[in-house]
Amino acid sequence: MLTEDHKLQRVEISQRLLQRCQQDNGDEDTRHIGVGPGGDFQANNNLFDNLITGDETWVHLNTPETMCDSMTWKHPSSPVTKKFKVQRSAAKVMATVFWDAKGVILLDILPQGQCINAARYCSTLDRLKEAIRRKRPGLLRRGVVLQHDNATPHSANLTQQWLQRYGWGNSSSSCPQSRPGTL
Repeated sequence: MLTEDHKLQRVEISQRLLQRCQQDNGDEDTRHIGVGPGGDFQANNNLFDNLITGDETWVHLNTPETMCDSMTWKHPSSPVTKKFKVQRSAAKVMATVFWDAKGVILLDILPQGQCINAARYCSTLDRLKEAIRRKRPGLLRRGVVLQHDNATPHSANLTQQWLQRYGWGNSSSSCPQSRPGTL
């Protein structure tokens, strides 16, 4: 549940993003930002061209088949197949995905049994930087704005120092006053 402070912070960040869009475009009308006729995201400003979003999710290593998956056509006189009770595997891995308006830039899978911390997240950001260099030439020169949530590894001092060192803007959804490089 969002508190009133969280709601106000989101409104303030959104207002700053809109102001930045207006400054980048030199006009007061932001209606040109949206989805183009082909369904592609279209924007005529540098903010959205430089925005990279990142998020984590758990991925199960195997998913048992559903009843529909296990249905087979057979002759009425053929023997009944035995079904064993299958449970979802307890084994799962953490996947971190970074993408922009053009598509996925990096998919990083954390090895099984490891947890993400600030040092690991910074090494993932190093891999992201190399992926940007390969897949989005020129973006590092123009400047990257990283959008991620305020999970502990993202808001740790080590991560904030990494973002400052490389000059990446940070538009995380936590308190803007405590974040260097916040929009």
